[in-house]
Amino acid sequence: MPVRDRGRPRLLFVHGISVGAWIWDEHVLPWFAEAGFEACALSLRGHGASWGQDGIAEWRLADYTADLDQVARSLGGPLVVVGHSLGGAVVQNWIRTGGRPLGMALLASVPPWGLALSALRMGLSTPALFRAVLAMSLHGARAADPAILRAGLFSDDVDKSSFRRFVARVGEESRLVGPELQGWPPFAPLAWQAPRSFVLGGADDRFIPADEVWRTGAYYGCRPHIVPRLAHALMLEPRWQDAVLPLRDWLLTLPRG
Repeated sequence: MPVRDRGRPRLLFVHGISVGAWIWDEHVLPWFAEAGFEACALSLRGHGASWGQDGIAEWRLADYTADLDQVARSLGGPLVVVGHSLGGAVVQNWIRTGGRPLGMALLASVPPWGLALSALRMGLSTPALFRAVLAMSLHGARAADPAILRAGLFSDDVDKSSFRRFVARVGEESRLVGPELQGWPPFAPLAWQAPRSFVLGGADDRFIPADEVWRTGAYYGCRPHIVPRLAHALMLEPRWQDAVLPLRDWLLTLPRG
């Protein structure tokens, strides 16, 4: 049975749109537990097995931030909060509004200035994917064309059965959060308010392109990691370890408790 190294921080993982804590279960949480970390994930209200399903259409970024704050307080510190995609915006907003973790890790995250630029580029370069993303942000992943969603979320290395399992578990998403993620009003902390930061993205990510990951790293004063042949749903990719290994190495540089 894995034994936690008590000198290491606790890890709290925050998921992206339309999914839940389950997205970390298959690979990431067991791997970090074996590495000696106490790692857990939360399902934001209306997601996964959490409460609030009936109100999912009306939840806002502030509501998700309150969920993160509640769980972070219950865990105590030292704590590193890891946000993926939408979860990255929740993490940034939590820090902006007073959250004080030991560290922040952003994986394929919404950048500090929001998604407006990425959305414009996607609309011009891949309009079918843009329409699928819009449908997903308004009505959940099941509203999007599965073939387009697969091409947008995953690399070609992900097999059909893995994608079918993913689609079977996705749910709805708040129709109010998508507009908030465009960047106004601002949800990110000022750069000097942020804790020690880690930024990573996939070279094949069609949602958060590599140049946006680079700019996010520059904003928070760290050198980002761009992982080859990794797409947006990086924790479900066959090469998922290529994402968690750099994160583990960064975690080992943090002060021991």
